[in-house]
Amino acid sequence: MGTGWWRSRSSAVVPAAARIGASAAGTAMVVAGAVAVFATTNSTGASTLIAAGTVLMVVAVFANRVESFEGGGFKVQLHTVESKLELARQAEAVGDSERAEQLRKEAQLLFEAMRPMAAEYERVRSSEPGSRGRTAKLSELIRQARSMAGLDFVATDTINELFESGGDGARIMALGLMQGRPELADVAIVIEAIKDPRSNYEQWQALRVCQQMLDRGVSDKDRAGMLEAIVFAETEGTLVAGSDTSRLRLAMAIRGDR
Repeated sequence: MGTGWWRSRSSAVVPAAARIGASAAGTAMVVAGAVAVFATTNSTGASTLIAAGTVLMVVAVFANRVESFEGGGFKVQLHTVESKLELARQAEAVGDSERAEQLRKEAQLLFEAMRPMAAEYERVRSSEPGSRGRTAKLSELIRQARSMAGLDFVATDTINELFESGGDGARIMALGLMQGRPELADVAIVIEAIKDPRSNYEQWQALRVCQQMLDRGVSDKDRAGMLEAIVFAETEGTLVAGSDTSRLRLAMAIRGDR
């Protein structure tokens, strides 16, 4: 994946007609793909329709502002994913592991929906001054990433690929997914985001993942590595920005320094 894929091309306002058209086209593609999955043997083509339609719907939602994913388009997406996963479970129950794996891969194609979320994160960060309102928008994106992680169609490799793609938004979305599924979190990525974050917000999210991982329990080696990263960040002075000591306080809590 190229880094440019994740970059927001423009912060210009997208006309309502264009957003409505994208949403309608996306919904049609998802529905067509879902029907094709069950009516044809061209599983790859059907999955591509679903993935492309999902992206269009999410682009329509995020084109000009942050909105809840509770809209009809997202519900169509969730229904499609859940249906796929249920079929995968049924296939596995009767011993058809190959079919189950294929179904899971098809469901995972919908992970493409993270791309517009990553682009929206970068748009908000670059176009809006620091404020509680901006933080609230970014936090909403993280919340939605956590919700998507809970659908159980995300794997460790997929999260790592997302983070390593290079975009600031992709890295944040990966950390959000880890918060939703801390058992899939990668220690090396968390350490990197704590020691060498792209932003204070990224470091904060990485510290939250770190806290979740330590609460769940990790190996002595992993624990030592994450605590060492916190000490490094504190020594470098990156845990404090002006009067903002929230990350330092969280780091101290993680280390047990109340």
